[in-house]
Amino acid sequence: FLLTLIGSMRCDFLKFTAINQSFTDHFGVWRYAQWIRATNGEQVWWYAGCFGYSDNVVIDSKWKAARAFDAIVLIGGFLFFMMSAFSACIGFNEKVGRPHVFVGVCLLLLSLFSGLTLLILDSNLCKSNVLLGQLMNDILFNDQCELSTGANCFISATVFWFAAALCSLKASRSKSEVVEKEEGLDEPLINEDQI
Repeated sequence: FLLTLIGSMRCDFLKFTAINQSFTDHFGVWRYAQWIRATNGEQVWWYAGCFGYSDNVVIDSKWKAARAFDAIVLIGGFLFFMMSAFSACIGFNEKVGRPHVFVGVCLLLLSLFSGLTLLILDSNLCKSNVLLGQLMNDILFNDQCELSTGANCFISATVFWFAAALCSLKASRSKSEVVEKEEGLDEPLINEDQI
């Protein structure tokens, strides 16, 4: 969950590197990194910060889908985190049946949605970014975006969600095998009276 949260909240999901490797511009799913120039007339200072996208930025359907999947994973991951914390204290009710199967399926869905957040690689943010080089017009950038820290966090989170799902489903399977073994014969094949 923390990798998903970090990858989502950072403004460096994708990056564009200048052709001469002198500068890198970063963009996130929800916000982008921007350099701000401040001067007092004699000195110039540059500050970096994260800012939300303006209404002038065209957010296409793939970018919107990536945002939706990001929100689903954040909300679902938070709910799963809270459910895990409460179930550790309270435990699952016996009437639930096989909670590990339910948890495993939910984790598989979180893994899928986390991976689908990478649809942003095929969106306007990566293919026709209007903010690229807006601050410094004299810098030429590569046309292709690259994965940055936020995207790498999402890829790691996808792998961890999937591994957790497999572990949960395996735990469910091993628990059902134990139940089957316990439900075997409880009477001896030969009674003591017959001997």
